Amino acid sequence: MAPTAERTHPAPIESGGKGAYALAGIAALILSALLALGLIGEIASPTVFPDNWLIVLLKLNALSSGVQPTALNALSLLDIGLMVLFGIVSLGLSLALRHASRIWAAIAAALPFLGIGVFLLTRTAGRSAVLLALLLLSIVMLRGDLFGKAAAWIGIMASGLLFFAGDLGTAFFAPLGIIAALIGIGYVLWMGWLVIVGWRLLELGGAQPYGQAGLRNRNARRNGAV
Repeated sequence: MAPTAERTHPAPIESGGKGAYALAGIAALILSALLALGLIGEIASPTVFPDNWLIVLLKLNALSSGVQPTALNALSLLDIGLMVLFGIVSLGLSLALRHASRIWAAIAAALPFLGIGVFLLTRTAGRSAVLLALLLLSIVMLRGDLFGKAAAWIGIMASGLLFFAGDLGTAFFAPLGIIAALIGIGYVLWMGWLVIVGWRLLELGGAQPYGQAGLRNRNARRNGAV
């Protein structure tokens, strides 16, 4: 049974979770920066920054890239690092979203780490688990008010484009420019989602300039209390 979009009120922020929220927020911003470096490096100087698997998928579908499918079979430390960072983000989000859907939030938090294990064993499969976790977390976000509908839909679109056009499209279709374009759009959307979510997690952790007072005021306005 898939998670539904029924909305719930924001849960109280527990002091014990502030450190986890702050760590997850920092991980989200670092991950977004690494993804941006991969994209900028590909445009400005392709040989300087190593390609993550999504950039490899994009290049495989760009007809003039010259990249071979075997590029996806290497045990990439960069990809493992990106998966670890998203795992940290998923743990923080699962804590924030547990009142909206405890089961689905927990599944989403576990997926990146399961994916790391599969990737270490196979050197090919497992990285898609990050995209599935992104999809689940974004769907669960629709049920609450902590992150807003905009962030939720951005995450849903990003994960859908990267998983269906990127992973499945590359696996089942010949290289196509339209697939490369869709991967690029999903990639940029994921970076934006990470910035939005990372900033919000820092708010929840009290590490963002507005702090907990601003967060309480915002939640109170959403509930019609002020």
